[in-house]
Amino acid sequence: MNFKYYDVISSLVVGYVLLIIVMYSFQIEYNNDYTVAYLAFAFVCGYVINSVGSLLEPIYYFTIGGKPSTRLLNEGTEEHCWLYHVFVPKNTGIKKARFYETENVRKILIKGFKDENPSEDRLFSKAMREVNGDQDSRVPDFNAHYALSRTILTTVLISAILIIWSNLYCWQSYLSIIVVLICWSRYKERAYYYAREVLNEYLKKNK
Repeated sequence: MNFKYYDVISSLVVGYVLLIIVMYSFQIEYNNDYTVAYLAFAFVCGYVINSVGSLLEPIYYFTIGGKPSTRLLNEGTEEHCWLYHVFVPKNTGIKKARFYETENVRKILIKGFKDENPSEDRLFSKAMREVNGDQDSRVPDFNAHYALSRTILTTVLISAILIIWSNLYCWQSYLSIIVVLICWSRYKERAYYYAREVLNEYLKKNK
């Protein structure tokens, strides 16, 4: 079995970081004699973190204003209060990941559907099926970066909870919230980058 760099970083590194945080929070002394065991356990921790991140994905989407693929494919017919549009720009994604081809890509994607108004999830799934098989596409890299950002956010979130819980009366521990917000912001950007790349690649293949 061949491991790619993503497998190592997303599982081993984040798992090891969480392992150290857990040991610190519960005041467990680090023993160099168990280094190999720590590495093995860290890999398992990383695997679990990936699973937890996947389970938390709907919540993450909610905090960033909705699923990026849905936002980029939405024609803007729904109504929201003015405050919603202040934080979630309409149709074009976010400031660092604009997408202006919503109408064009929907016209192409909707062809072949018997349903006259398919959901954005079905449209995006169709785009993914076509671009994922292209070896020259950057989509797999964007997907890996997105998954890594989700894993890091989950790791930092769990770590922050443990640090604050074990140091309730130490104000420095609450600085970990800032780290969580930074990772959350990066996760949001990566999520939109990935969705936009899929749609851009689909447009290039079908124009």
